[in-house]
Amino acid sequence: MRRALIVAALTVAGCASEKADGRPWVHTLTLAGVKHVSASELKKKLVTDEEHWYTLRKYLDPFTVDSDRYRIEAYYQTHGYFGASVLSADVTPHLGSADAPISVDVKFTVEEGVPTHVEAVEVLGLEALGKTGEKLIHDLQRRLKPGAVFNYDIYATEKAALEKALQGLGYAWARVDGTVGVNRDAMLARFKLTTTLGPLARYGQVRVDGAVRVSPRLIALHTGIRAGDRYRPEEVEDARGQIYNLGTFSSVRVEIAHAPGHPEVADLVVTVQETTFNEVRVGGGVGLEEQRTDAHASVTYARHNWLGGLRTLRLRIEPAYVAIPAFWNVQRQGPALTAEAQLTQPDVIWPLTQLRLTLGYDVGIEYPYQYHGPRAQLGMSRGFWRDRVRVGLSYNFQLLNFFNTDPTLLADPAQTGQVFGYVNPYRLGWWQEDFALDLRDRPLDAHKGGYVGLTVEEGGVYAGGAFLYEKLTPEARGYIPLGSRVTVALRVQFGQMFTQGDLGSPVTRRFYLGGPGSHRGFNYNRLSRQVPSGINGVQPIPIGGDQMLLAQAELRVNLFSIANNWVALAGFFDAGDVSAPSCSTDECRAVYRNTAVQITNLHLAAGGGLRFKTIIGTLRFDVGVRLNRLADFEPDGTPNPDPHQRVAYHVSVGEAF
Repeated sequence: MRRALIVAALTVAGCASEKADGRPWVHTLTLAGVKHVSASELKKKLVTDEEHWYTLRKYLDPFTVDSDRYRIEAYYQTHGYFGASVLSADVTPHLGSADAPISVDVKFTVEEGVPTHVEAVEVLGLEALGKTGEKLIHDLQRRLKPGAVFNYDIYATEKAALEKALQGLGYAWARVDGTVGVNRDAMLARFKLTTTLGPLARYGQVRVDGAVRVSPRLIALHTGIRAGDRYRPEEVEDARGQIYNLGTFSSVRVEIAHAPGHPEVADLVVTVQETTFNEVRVGGGVGLEEQRTDAHASVTYARHNWLGGLRTLRLRIEPAYVAIPAFWNVQRQGPALTAEAQLTQPDVIWPLTQLRLTLGYDVGIEYPYQYHGPRAQLGMSRGFWRDRVRVGLSYNFQLLNFFNTDPTLLADPAQTGQVFGYVNPYRLGWWQEDFALDLRDRPLDAHKGGYVGLTVEEGGVYAGGAFLYEKLTPEARGYIPLGSRVTVALRVQFGQMFTQGDLGSPVTRRFYLGGPGSHRGFNYNRLSRQVPSGINGVQPIPIGGDQMLLAQAELRVNLFSIANNWVALAGFFDAGDVSAPSCSTDECRAVYRNTAVQITNLHLAAGGGLRFKTIIGTLRFDVGVRLNRLADFEPDGTPNPDPHQRVAYHVSVGEAF
């Protein structure tokens, strides 16, 4: 994160810096007389700029001051004020003398004049579309607002939107031509749009240019375009994304062209530029939470198109050192490591089906123990409906050896496996099915749309594991736009485990809440039933549960941009609970009551945070404040996790959901 912030700062400084060359810097830029247009938007169109807290100083250029007079008048003309004029452009010293100013104030005085209004909007050429054409005309006239002040930017935007809407109906080569007639004497303007539909288009063949080492047939296959289907412009953009995401090309351009002799057929022309097939990424960082800190590094090597066939070999190693709760207050510490080799093979059995084999070795540290051991996963996934629907099936196996285990987990052998889900060595095997419907406008920083997902696990002897269980985790997310800068984000997540046999649910697959991507009133995995540690001075240990509920609401507001990167503010409300683990003995049930989520008494938290949306992801800082359940016990005797700890802070990359 620190490295990302330094890069962002240098980017801002690089964009803002310039040489003084003996010139005074601009202290303020004032626009006097500006009443009917946005002064802040008008300033963005000018070359002359004033000092801002987030940029370096801007220096005066007399030539740009003079040319900005014409820019102001041109801006007013595009907004319907054809008689607007700049009466004066004054430059006065702020610091220094009139002969040798150090800084200056620049002031433009504007006379706006009388605005021109829209008299009528005429649209021709949509008669063949019937009711659909009538609706397009009605919507266009409603947005261009006859009687409103003329605004050329709105006209140009709506003209382009109409052309895009016609192409979305399947008219791939639809064109909209327009004229604007202005009667300056009457202060009236008329819009006239003439549409040319062209033929309804269907896809033809996919032609690939630029491929050298990658098979053009495979590239064409991964566009997802089928000959004979009706043309849809969003599918063309999706095809570009599908090819680019293969990781084999530095640039991808996808266009349509008339098929020779068939003007109604749209051939897809894919132009690619192959990149180096070897990729190395190196990074590092620190994790800071109130109950856990770590320092880590990362090295990833990827070989794309390994042995042909678009398969990818990826090798990753991430060493770390972890301290709980902090390096300056160590209760438990030790090394951590993730070493992984992953082979991805597309187009196995069916086109666009992806097979993935992962082999890894982990060394880690959690609140009650440390562990090390191998793991493996073999999975297949397939996308449908332009990848909006994804299904996956995988087999997973993990073998762990625990060490430095908290004495509490070992004190009663009868409860070690049943209550804590702990055996040593630890053998876990399970099948997993994933289903997802993704209707978001963009996955990483959604502004509108929705997402529904379901993950199902089945573990047991038949899968090579020692634990017999089933696990369901459904989730739903929604994103509601309130204008272009404001988003309301919602998420509901539920989890349920069912166990059979002598052992309870496995400790590493149980439900825990807390952390930057979870309930933000708690630190990492702290929202869970907890038991006292067997080591003096160590905080209580979370042991997870078999049922979970999490509901979140967040208001995200983009405030301003720095070097084209948005700075945003967010407020959130989180509610959730994790039940105690299920028990099969009366003695266990007497101790661990409430093996179901307390829906009427959820843990509540409210808070807010800052976001900086960079090219590497959203840098995020959140503070959550717990609103209830801060006492040691509830009235019915249920213990509360982390009592009296009201505030939690989180530093992370990426949105919470």
